[in-house]
Amino acid sequence: MKKIKIFIAYVSCIIAGLSSCSDEDIKEIPVEFTPVHIICGDSTKIVQYVNNVYTFLPDGYNRFDENTSMLASSTDEAVHAVVGSGMQRWGEGGWSPVDLLDNPLNKCYTGIRRSFIFEEEILPLVDNNVMGEFGKKLCLGQIYFLRAYYNLEILKRFGGYPLVKTVLTTSDDLNIPRSTYDECVDYIVDLCDQAAELLPITYATNQLGRATKGAALALKARTLLYAASPLFNDPTQVDDTFEHGKYDTSKWEKAAEAAAAVIKLNTYGLYTDGKGYEDFFYTLDKNNEIILSRMCAAHNDVERLNGPVSITNGGGGTCPSLNLVNDYEMIDGKAFDWNNPEHAANPFVNRDPRFEKSILYNGSTWMNNMVVETFTGGKDFTGVKATRTGFYIRKFCNISASWNAPIGKAFHCFPLLRYGDLLLMYAEAMNEVYGPDTDSKGYGLTARQAVALIRERAGLTGNIDLSETVPVGNKEKMRIAIQHERRIELAFEEHRHLDLRRWKLAEQVLNQPVLGLKIDKKEDGTFTYTPQVVESREFTPKMYLYPFPQSEMSRNTNLKQNTGWNS
Repeated sequence: MKKIKIFIAYVSCIIAGLSSCSDEDIKEIPVEFTPVHIICGDSTKIVQYVNNVYTFLPDGYNRFDENTSMLASSTDEAVHAVVGSGMQRWGEGGWSPVDLLDNPLNKCYTGIRRSFIFEEEILPLVDNNVMGEFGKKLCLGQIYFLRAYYNLEILKRFGGYPLVKTVLTTSDDLNIPRSTYDECVDYIVDLCDQAAELLPITYATNQLGRATKGAALALKARTLLYAASPLFNDPTQVDDTFEHGKYDTSKWEKAAEAAAAVIKLNTYGLYTDGKGYEDFFYTLDKNNEIILSRMCAAHNDVERLNGPVSITNGGGGTCPSLNLVNDYEMIDGKAFDWNNPEHAANPFVNRDPRFEKSILYNGSTWMNNMVVETFTGGKDFTGVKATRTGFYIRKFCNISASWNAPIGKAFHCFPLLRYGDLLLMYAEAMNEVYGPDTDSKGYGLTARQAVALIRERAGLTGNIDLSETVPVGNKEKMRIAIQHERRIELAFEEHRHLDLRRWKLAEQVLNQPVLGLKIDKKEDGTFTYTPQVVESREFTPKMYLYPFPQSEMSRNTNLKQNTGWNS
């Protein structure tokens, strides 16, 4: 009974701490200024310290250009409404060691340092009368998970990096050389395994934001999926932080096994309540698709910053590209084709249901049943913040979250790990090692069946299992189908820029211009549609890995820069 009481008190504290995105709400005073002996003597402050380590998780929505644009606007998914944004500069190749917009190093290393302070300096001094062994294990499991998460955020951008495995002081040698890529992978996987041993499958309540056993296993699966991917599993890779040798199929086997372990928990599923795919992104209660989200208080910032400009203070924001729109299939599972007269005459009708739930297009109805007008001269195609592509983002946006009277707010907990993504990770790994239709390990799903679950939830009426486009046993066509499914299912969720890199397709895709759709209204009320170039894109081989910032190079004399970034 005593353990149960301690657990309930612990959960209550951490839920309160994780209910807001604000650092000030999570800790009473900055943890770096709180003496260790005060923290370790107070169970509330111990939990607050752990909560603070969560604050370095990625923010997700509109985190660039002074919190107005999404990372999607640097890829083929979208452009930012305002010309000259940082995301436009990024997409056009204007980045370097002295101008690196997507730079997680400071936040990640700060989070890593604080995780070690907790493990090495705080936890050993915590008396059992302050927090029992059960509570200590829960705290330590979360610390291991967060440390693994922050290390992976570095690894998947920079490749091998300087591993920090303890609290560093000014008396230590801070010129730490890069570890190899595989050494970093092994370290992160080990942290995930340790976290999974300590963390529960679920907590006493259905609150979100805390690491679970499933989150640790899913993070392990993501780490191994990246390690198995062509960029990091290729003997032609020239970077010295990669292990050279033959293509290693066993890396895909490990990734599949790790993803299967999450499925085997029988804890998660695709969210199908309400409007399913649409409602998932702002539904917290009984949403078992969420494995881990970046928590924040209810707000309407996502809607306001990305809203059509005809609504007062609508920010335009992230404008989906025609490149992406073209890739949404028809509802019967067949490809959309501008050369098909029926498709071309009504290009937004009978598409994959995820299209209408993700994209606002000309003729869409939005808040207060307003009709979106993105044709030339239309009310949503005029002004400096108006869409440049003919589309606005709808995904993540709640129709009830109005920023004009009557004011409405909604939760927008950015999905860092979710079951839909996990199924696609599983499908990708299974296909690479066993093909699309074999489950020789008895995990319970083939690659084809895993993708079919995603497409069925989406609401497609045909080709759900891809049998019309992917012949039995055809690994190559299934690979293309899975890559397409990730593009659609995970649009705007900050996967595309790294997926294209790890697949080594970025040179092929991110050198193509970003397209928009010029829409002209005829006298009879019908429309003509003309694709047009909106922004250029540039991607060179050195961009497969990010450059270490010049500040890091100057600080660490043993840090070797990634290939191609020295000049």
